[in-house]
Amino acid sequence: MSEAEGDGPKGLGGWLILVILGLVISPVRIGYFLATAHLPLFRDGGWSELTTVGTAAYHHLWAPLLIFEIVGNVGSIVLAVVTLVLLVKRSRHTPLLAIAWLSWTAGFVAIDFIVADFIPAVAAQADPDSTKELIRSLVAAGIWIPYFLISKRVKATFVE
Repeated sequence: MSEAEGDGPKGLGGWLILVILGLVISPVRIGYFLATAHLPLFRDGGWSELTTVGTAAYHHLWAPLLIFEIVGNVGSIVLAVVTLVLLVKRSRHTPLLAIAWLSWTAGFVAIDFIVADFIPAVAAQADPDSTKELIRSLVAAGIWIPYFLISKRVKATFVE
């Protein structure tokens, strides 16, 4: 039965184009963030300054928070790339993995946002970028998770 015969939209078109763009842009954006925000910590001595007892910037949450951020961001990259590959292959596992990626990202950003505020040096600074990232991830999850659950295009496209 073709689309013209009434089985609805099918294929990697429609709103799925926005999901594809997100899956392509997200790993690049996160990779850039890791390279510019976290890599210098290890290269320039920032890790030692933040995580060594007795230094001016020390707080007991810095090490677990930074490790959580690195692992969480790498996890987001891996989930996005695997989801993109499965999406292009039109795998029946794509919707579940897309929901996992969106949930992982929203949960990770929310936890990071909350825990970071327990560090006085972080809480004292206004950080509109973190707030924007939290809102972006929650809105994306709020829009795209229901889309993957109820979309006729998704149901018709990811069947193999």
